Amino acid sequence: MNIIRTVSVLILVTMFASGSAIAEGVKLSEKLANSDVSVTIDMPNCKEDAEILCPGLSKDSRKSMMCLMAYEDNLSIDCKIGVIEAVLIYEMGMLDINYSINACEADADKHCLNVKPGAGRIVSCLRENKNKISERCTSALKETGMWNLGAK
Repeated sequence: MNIIRTVSVLILVTMFASGSAIAEGVKLSEKLANSDVSVTIDMPNCKEDAEILCPGLSKDSRKSMMCLMAYEDNLSIDCKIGVIEAVLIYEMGMLDINYSINACEADADKHCLNVKPGAGRIVSCLRENKNKISERCTSALKETGMWNLGAK
């Protein structure tokens, strides 16, 4: 799996797996709207820049990336490239999230409404109902790497 797909899967896992305290019986859009999302952003070649320009911030955090972007003129060329790559990967992941949610929302609401989010349970439910869900949802989950989320 390439790095863009890996980050996309991590973001999607967070979206589909977060919010474990949300009540069952709530539609997918509401479950996701009430969830917290945490994304780790890998910024290759920025360790030294971050230590100098953004001391005390957690490595590979959103705050660290925002700090580095604020000091764009002072970054090494390798770090600038790393930040650009991280932003592009993040954007690709967000597109994958939207694609998967749009493709699967109706199926999740129909077949998995009472499934508590977290630990890949919604995707597992969709996979368990693979003969009942739309081809559009199945394809989206497979294309984004989500299909095997929560698989044992």
